[in-house]
Amino acid sequence: MVLPVYDRTPYNVEYYKDGVKETIRRVPPPKLHDMEEGDEVKIIRKKGDDWDQGDRVDIKAINPRQANTLTIEKANGDYTFLSYDDVELKEKSALHYIREGRDPFGSQYLLWP
Repeated sequence: MVLPVYDRTPYNVEYYKDGVKETIRRVPPPKLHDMEEGDEVKIIRKKGDDWDQGDRVDIKAINPRQANTLTIEKANGDYTFLSYDDVELKEKSALHYIREGRDPFGSQYLLWP
């Protein structure tokens, strides 16, 4: 399993404006939450008619360059983007335990090298 890396290394973005190539330097913001992909969260601020307050959804992905914006997914496969402060962590996934260096399943013999 490849763990996502939330690196704050600056990167350059190149774009064209009026036919002239422009380059800007960006630095990703720090990750301000303790959520990982696969966690179950509860929506605390309604996003729309399909994303009500109190809905329990899973975190589908976290973009390494925008670590505070979560891609959340319903059980039916619908997904959207929410800020980390619009959700509340309900259940951690095995990725937390792997990142902490602990055995997520509780027994070492089940893990392959």
